[in-house]
Amino acid sequence: MKTVDQMIADIIRREGGYVDDKNDNGGATNHGVSLRYAKGKPELDLNGDGVIDAKDIRLVTPEIAAELYKQDFFVQPNIHRLPLKLQPQVFDMSVNAGAKRAVILLQNTISQLGIRINIDGAIGPVTIRLAEQAIARFGFKRVNNGYVTNRIAFYERLVANDAKQGRFLKGWKNRANEFRL
Repeated sequence: MKTVDQMIADIIRREGGYVDDKNDNGGATNHGVSLRYAKGKPELDLNGDGVIDAKDIRLVTPEIAAELYKQDFFVQPNIHRLPLKLQPQVFDMSVNAGAKRAVILLQNTISQLGIRINIDGAIGPVTIRLAEQAIARFGFKRVNNGYVTNRIAFYERLVANDAKQGRFLKGWKNRANEFRL
């Protein structure tokens, strides 16, 4: 099983460096830290000018991204409490599309297997127990690959609702498929 630091290194590799694509709804992004996310984090005024903007995003280092990922996308949403095998993919999706969306996709995956679960985007004792049950009943491969399929369907819905996002679809699908077994 991967450590959280190994998972973060993989995510930073997938995210790449600085990009400011006019079609990216997150705005300027560096090591996966987007301007849209940064605007809610006063500590990301990295140049100290009182405004969080693309200049601050350029200053995001892999180390800064790693700390943000660990706290906001792994620990805070309780991904660290999920079964170990599920953590890398749910964590990756948490960084890619937000923690709540990542958890909703997991809960949808569990529901699609016929296990009744409240789809609320939060990881608590029930979601943890039902994720464990899903793996025990159906096997990790089926749960994992169901999650990959749900990720791809989510990305396809994004593009269907906003055609300019289509330029990212192939990369998003490749990212999801890295987890397919």
